[in-house]
Amino acid sequence: MPVRRLEVQAFGGPEVIQLVEDAALPQPGPGEVRIRVEASSLVFTDTLIRRNLYPVLKLTLPLTLGYDFVGRIDGVGANVTRWRIGDRVADLTQIGGNATHLVRPAAQLVPVPQGLDATRAEPMILTYLTAYQALFREAMAKPGEPVLIYGASGAVGLAALDLCRAFGLPAVGVASARRKRAVTAMGATFVAYDEADAAGKLDRLARDANGFKTIIDAAMGEALASVLARLAPDGRLVALGFSALFRNANTASAAPPGLLARSRIAFEFLRIKWLSSRSGTSRRVSFYDISERRAARPDWFQDDLCTLFTLLEHGRISPHVQRVFGLNAAVEAHRLIDAGQVEGRLVLDLASPLGAGAVDGPQDESVQVAA
Repeated sequence: MPVRRLEVQAFGGPEVIQLVEDAALPQPGPGEVRIRVEASSLVFTDTLIRRNLYPVLKLTLPLTLGYDFVGRIDGVGANVTRWRIGDRVADLTQIGGNATHLVRPAAQLVPVPQGLDATRAEPMILTYLTAYQALFREAMAKPGEPVLIYGASGAVGLAALDLCRAFGLPAVGVASARRKRAVTAMGATFVAYDEADAAGKLDRLARDANGFKTIIDAAMGEALASVLARLAPDGRLVALGFSALFRNANTASAAPPGLLARSRIAFEFLRIKWLSSRSGTSRRVSFYDISERRAARPDWFQDDLCTLFTLLEHGRISPHVQRVFGLNAAVEAHRLIDAGQVEGRLVLDLASPLGAGAVDGPQDESVQVAA
């Protein structure tokens, strides 16, 4: 059986993505398993990796894209006792997930309930886990406490709103005016950043709430001082990862951002990192990166991802999957992400014949399938 995967042999735009085929299946070594992948990521971070703009990875070519996956074990190496052929598992890979088969260390895998649809389970790994840990590990949010979410119509933003709805946290979501429906559908108060007096409206909402106990910034489009001014005295601002730093920096081009954009990115990043390094009561800012957090607390990664799968299985959360793509249509998916035309999540389906992208199970009304 051949392995089909999305390979990048040169950094650049969506056109550099190639669908390649390997004649032989990879073989698991000691402590490893082979997985037949069912679904994998199509996210903004994948596009940064494609362009060699993701600062935490030293990339070498060629590489296979794919930040995470859900799949089923179909080969077990020596000294593996926990897993059996047929078990469903998930993992965060950073690269390599956009392939029909791959080999992973057995100890890193997280079990996935057998009954979950893979295209709905896959967003739990990077997208929902980022939102969950930002809310409940970093900010330690509690039911009834007000939450402000910047970038609320993006993948992590909508996941955070979904979790706020599930756990009884009143939320305000900031996004462009054209995304109002997606934000309000999650039960959140909506503020359009591109309409008149957006800052004034946010200030008034902050005053009415006596400051937001939690602010999740997945956009980094507003001055840090203005964001901090809306935080409650005992609140916490969580800045999410590296992706937001690049969202407004020439995302539609394969070229790196210009000098001015790079300078702003570097300044904001260093300031957030400095603030997040302060200890005690003065530590009001956290910088969250999922890979860094997993390395520090792998037990949290396992526990929290299992919690999210349970919440999904019981219908308490529902990922906003805009479209499902097969391998043959992945270039189109990357173009949509680069153009900023994605609301919520795209998912790569590898379980259907030839990766055609067929969807099983309930989906959002907005879901479309592309072959």
